[in-house]
Amino acid sequence: MNKKIPSRKRAPKKAQPNNRHKRKRHHFIAAWVRSPMGMGALLPSSRRLAKAMVAEIDTDKSGAIIELGAGTGVMTHALLEAGIPPERLLVIERDPKLHATLVTQFPDLTVLCEDAVNLQELLTTHKITKVCAILSSIPFLTIPKPVGKAIQEQMARVIDKDGLVVQFTYGIKSPISKKQLESCGMYAKRTKMVMTNVPPAHVWVFRKI
Repeated sequence: MNKKIPSRKRAPKKAQPNNRHKRKRHHFIAAWVRSPMGMGALLPSSRRLAKAMVAEIDTDKSGAIIELGAGTGVMTHALLEAGIPPERLLVIERDPKLHATLVTQFPDLTVLCEDAVNLQELLTTHKITKVCAILSSIPFLTIPKPVGKAIQEQMARVIDKDGLVVQFTYGIKSPISKKQLESCGMYAKRTKMVMTNVPPAHVWVFRKI
């Protein structure tokens, strides 16, 4: 007589960890592979760097806040966490796949798949007449110099007279040259260094003279 083999109980499935951060990193690295000079770094910016940059913005000032090179949305999250209403934000990301992830993450925001060299035209299209701050993650040290200069000139034109541009860089020098700053009628100040970012990053603020 055959013995009845007892059924084996399946072990309960372990809870799966939140893979959102891993997916963001994967999208960022894939974008870097597609355009390493356009991305500037292999890893996305840290939350501490994002908070350090957003802290430079006076949220009580009127006007729109523009984010350039939003990437995986680390800076975008920090802007929203600072209490900035979605209707005040305009987010720009030129990489189509990163743009698609941003649209999914931030359905209440205006997120454009556009190039920052067309910034002034984009603001006109979206009827934005006053810009109090621009938060930029564009890697000015690695993108072609003519492209970088064109974007810098656009930023200088669109910010309000008492507005500012917040930019980070991995070098100790200003990502915008002294000659270019003079041409744009702006001055620079390095405000913070975020050692915990990989690699360590410097926060710069640019204002009109």
